[in-house]
Amino acid sequence: MRNVIDMGFDTFEGNDALRRSLAWSLADGLKNVGDSPLLCDCGLGNKIYSGFEILSQSLALSERLRGRGAANGRLGIAIPPSFPGAVANYAAVFAGLRPVNLNFTLGEKAAASCFKTGGIQTVLTARIFREKITKANPHFPWPGDTKDFFEIASEIPDGRIGRIDSLARTDFAALAESFGIEKYADNAAEATLVFTSGSEGNPKAAVLTERNLIANCLQTKLCGLFEDGDVFMANLPIFHSFGQLFEVWYMALHGQYTVTLSNPLDIKNNIRAIRENRVSIMIGSPTFLRPYLKYASPEDMKSMRKAVSGAEKTPNGFAELWDSRFGESYREGYGLTEASPVVGVNLPERDFGWYSTGTRKGSIGKIFPGMQARILDVDTLEELPLGEQGLLSLRGANIFAGYLDNPEATSRTLTGEWLVTGDLARLDKDGFLYVDGRISRFSKIGGEMVPHATVESALIKHLGFGDSEIPMLAVSSRLDESKGEALVLLSAADISLPEVKKAAREAGLSNLWHPKHIVRVDKIPVLPTGKLNLREIAAIAAKPL
Repeated sequence: MRNVIDMGFDTFEGNDALRRSLAWSLADGLKNVGDSPLLCDCGLGNKIYSGFEILSQSLALSERLRGRGAANGRLGIAIPPSFPGAVANYAAVFAGLRPVNLNFTLGEKAAASCFKTGGIQTVLTARIFREKITKANPHFPWPGDTKDFFEIASEIPDGRIGRIDSLARTDFAALAESFGIEKYADNAAEATLVFTSGSEGNPKAAVLTERNLIANCLQTKLCGLFEDGDVFMANLPIFHSFGQLFEVWYMALHGQYTVTLSNPLDIKNNIRAIRENRVSIMIGSPTFLRPYLKYASPEDMKSMRKAVSGAEKTPNGFAELWDSRFGESYREGYGLTEASPVVGVNLPERDFGWYSTGTRKGSIGKIFPGMQARILDVDTLEELPLGEQGLLSLRGANIFAGYLDNPEATSRTLTGEWLVTGDLARLDKDGFLYVDGRISRFSKIGGEMVPHATVESALIKHLGFGDSEIPMLAVSSRLDESKGEALVLLSAADISLPEVKKAAREAGLSNLWHPKHIVRVDKIPVLPTGKLNLREIAAIAAKPL
């Protein structure tokens, strides 16, 4: 185990919270918040809800949802971050259903694939959300059994919410018993499905268990990402694992006061919400955070203490630009759906005894408490010494159970309790993790592993596209007789190969890292999440020139 970084795996496994059911943990967390404010829904006129209000309304709704899911017990949810979005998920859990938050930005074919894979026959949304979703995505395949959140809520008998609220305040044990909520249960059972982005193929359904969700929330709590008095802004879609963890599960389990907005791209209203609610922590990807550099003033962001970035690697210079404008608040982290999703984040140096946190330039910080990490040889999958680059492999209570009905993909990803991430990375002797990128975004040229993202970032900077709000360049590869592979640059601007090679030299890139071909495109293919559509980019790069 000398090549394994161990952040208190055995100690964490002994935590009693990891044996509790998700339903009980949610109810207990909301009860503990009590009458204190927990959620401010900007889409509902900045209405504020307490812990008791969310608990009683979720339990009352759960009675109306029982038996309304598909035969497999899954209930699709198509609601953005909001009070209805949170309550719909909690009510589904209390009703014994498994909520599946659907990516309503997907194209018709990909969305239909998700419905089929998950066996989703019933979807819960609301008319106001459905109209907006349909306007933005006319081909979203709504099933015949699509139900309205507010219509079902209107079926709740008069006085029912009040009676539940009263019992929650006076006899929580009796409340739990009346709803069939057990403190300890088989929490290795499926809690939800989260579909992968589909950037490298069709979306896969990652099975996250109750234990996975409870563990990742507890890991987040222990490492001190959220501090007393923090106001959290929730605007990432809850079909995104990063958004769902914090905006749905963490809020209830650990009583984090949260301000919800339905669209991360509505930059004007997001900035207003930050300013008016004194938001101190937000999460996002560099794609979603970039517009703040253009439209937000330092005064707008003066309450912001932490802008936690994940989902994609931070471009060179972005963190420095953010910190110079808004103070030292940028915190790069790392996660993936299969880890529920958060693995680590740069945080202040603290030693908690059996685990620690820290910050180091170029890293994503240290792995979360309760996790183990190692680096594997790309070809042999044997452990490599610390400091060497290879495939990142992770172990912990937050590692998913596999892909639904996809044993082949599961076997490629899980080796016993270890997740093989598909990311090339390094670990140093102090436990800091450096993620270099997806192995699919590397090319072996002349025997050297060339990172597409590094070349991309350097060219974006030196060709003057750093301020663009949309991707202007993307790097891929194609087969090459002399070197095995050759880099291909997709460009949405008119640039010549000599210009590209000059920029590459100015960036200090070796000749092997220089693109050999340029393909002019109208726009760089991206997914609705803002990530590059690597599958489409690779297909374009592979076409005969």
